[in-house]
Amino acid sequence: MRLNLLAPNRGKEDEHMTIYDYIVIGVYLVFMLSLGPIYKSFSKTASDFFRGGGGMLWWVVGSSAFMTTFSAWSFTGGAAKAYETGTYFLILFVCNIVALLFCFFLTAAKFRQMRVVTAVEGIRKRYGPVSEQVYTWLPLVFQTFMGGVMLYTISVFMSGVFGLPMGGIIVVMAVVVIVMTLLGGSWAATAGDFVQMLVVLTITISMALLTLKHEQIGGFGGLMRNVPDYHFEWTALARPWVIVAFAVTLMINQVTMMNSMLTGAARYLFVKDGKDARKAVLISIAGFLLLAPVWMIPAMGSAVIFPDLSGLEQFSQLNNANEAAYVAIAMELLPQGLLGLLVCGIFAASLTSMNSLLNVYSGTFVRNFYIRVINKEASELKQIFVGRVFILIYGLIWMLVALCFKDMKEIKLFDLILKATAMIGLPTAMPLTYGMFFKKTPEWAGWGTMVGGFIMAAIAKFGFTHEWMQGIWGQEAALSKYELADLNLALTTGSIFIVCNIIYFASMLFHKNVKPEYSERVEAFFEELNTPIDRSKDHEPDYESDKRQYSVLGNLCLAYGLLTLLLLAVPNEMRDRLLILACGGFVVLVGVILRAASLKTKRTV
Repeated sequence: MRLNLLAPNRGKEDEHMTIYDYIVIGVYLVFMLSLGPIYKSFSKTASDFFRGGGGMLWWVVGSSAFMTTFSAWSFTGGAAKAYETGTYFLILFVCNIVALLFCFFLTAAKFRQMRVVTAVEGIRKRYGPVSEQVYTWLPLVFQTFMGGVMLYTISVFMSGVFGLPMGGIIVVMAVVVIVMTLLGGSWAATAGDFVQMLVVLTITISMALLTLKHEQIGGFGGLMRNVPDYHFEWTALARPWVIVAFAVTLMINQVTMMNSMLTGAARYLFVKDGKDARKAVLISIAGFLLLAPVWMIPAMGSAVIFPDLSGLEQFSQLNNANEAAYVAIAMELLPQGLLGLLVCGIFAASLTSMNSLLNVYSGTFVRNFYIRVINKEASELKQIFVGRVFILIYGLIWMLVALCFKDMKEIKLFDLILKATAMIGLPTAMPLTYGMFFKKTPEWAGWGTMVGGFIMAAIAKFGFTHEWMQGIWGQEAALSKYELADLNLALTTGSIFIVCNIIYFASMLFHKNVKPEYSERVEAFFEELNTPIDRSKDHEPDYESDKRQYSVLGNLCLAYGLLTLLLLAVPNEMRDRLLILACGGFVVLVGVILRAASLKTKRTV
C-alpha cells in the first residue's frame, strides 16, 4: 500500500510503505546489531580491535573502503544533484577514480608499510609528537560535526519521505552504530560493510533495470531522449569556465583527501601487506566504474517521471524535495518488501561511514592520547575497554549534534558535504599527502599548514558570498544558482590549496634548523615506508584468520539472503517475486561461495 500519487497504476491506498517493508527494516536493524556480538571474539588485542590485527582479507577491506565513500548521501544529496543536473554529476565520480589511481600506483602500499595500528601513529613517525596530538584532537573535534551531518542526512530524508519522526530516526541510528562498533570493533565495522555492499549492489541494479523498463522511460535510449537536455548539455547549467574551475578544484580535493596519511591510510592499515593494499584499491575503482553509472539511472529517470518533486505534498517536509528523487521512483517501481530493502540500503550506506569513523577515532584516542599521556602501561584489554567507552561517548555526541541540525532549514546536502570536505578535510590532508614524498620540512610543517588552511577556510566561508561573487562579474553576466554553488566551492578549494602550498613549501626554508633526532626519525620513516612487509616477520604467528573470516562472512550472507527470500511469501505479482528471488538468491550464492572457500582454506596456527 503506497501513495496513489506515486503509483497510480497500482491502485493502492494512500500509505507510504506496507507492513512488509517495515518488517524488512526491523529485521535489517536487528541483523546489523548482531554483528557486534558475532565479531566480539575476534578482538584479543588493541590491534585486533582497531584495525583487524592487520590481517583482514583484501577484498573485504576494499569493499569497506568503497562503501565508506558511497554513503547515504549518494541516495539523498547526491541523488538530488543527479536529478537536477544529470551526467554533470559524473564529474565527482571521475575525480574519485583519478584519486584512486593515484592511490593504487603511489600511496596504498606505503600506507600499509608504515607498520602502525592507527594512521596518527604514522603522523607521529613523520612529524613528531606535537603533530601527533594536533592531528589527534583537531580532526576529532571537526568530526563531531561530520558525524552529526551524517546522522542528520539520513534522518531528514527518512522523516520527510516516510513521515517518520526525525528525532526517533536519529536515536535509533545512533544506537545501532554505537552498539555494533562498540562490541565488534574494526571487525564488525569493516567485515559488516561487505554484507551491506551486497545490499546496496542488489537494490541499485534492480532499481536501474526497473527504471529502464518503465513505460515513461522506454529503455536506455528512451532515457537519453526523455531527460531534460541539460542532463547531457552541461553548458546549459554553467559557463564552460565555471565547469572547468569546479572540476579542477574538485579533482585537487579528492586526490589530496584519498592520498593523505590520515583519511587514505586508515583504509589500508587493515590488510596484510602492501600488495593487498593495492588490490583493495581495485575494489573501489571497480565500484565507481560499474556501480556509479548504474546508480545514476534511477535518479535521472525520476526527473522524467516526477519532473517537479517540490510540488508533491508528501515531500513538503524536506528542505530540498529533490533529495527524495531516489525513493520517489522506488515507490513507483519496487514491490512490497523491496522498498524496505531500499531503505535498508540507505541505512547500510550510512552505517558504513559512521562505523568506520567511530572505529578510527576510538583507535586514535586510545593509541595516540590515552597510552601516550594518561596510562603508558595500559594492557591490551585496557586499551580495548577505553576504546569502547570512547565509542559510546563520541557516538552520543554525534547524536546530540544531529538533533541540533534537525531544526535547521535551507540546507542542501550536496553542497553541505562538499563544502565541509573542502573546508575541513583539505587543510588536514594536504600536509599529510605531501609528507609522504617530501623529507626536508620542519616538525611544525604538518600542523602549521593545517592551521593556515583553516584560517583561509574561515575567510572563504564569510568572504566568498554569492553577492560578492556576483558583484565581481556584474549583473549583466548574472550567475545561475548552479554556477554560484560550483564557483563558491571552486574558490574555497582553490584558495585553501594555494595557502596550504605556500605554507608547506615555505617551511622547507627552515629545515636546516631542525634537530638531528628529528632528521633521523624522518629518514627511518621513509625507509620503512618503502620497505615491503615480510609476513613472516611483521605479524604475530597466529594473525592468519582467513578460514574464520570466510566462514563467518559466508554465514552472514547466507542468513541475510535467506531472510530476503522469505519475501517471496509476500503477496506480489510474479514479476515482483522474480525480482525478490534474484536479490535474495544473489546474496545466498555469495554466501555459498564464501563457505566453500572457507572449507578449502587451511587454518594457520
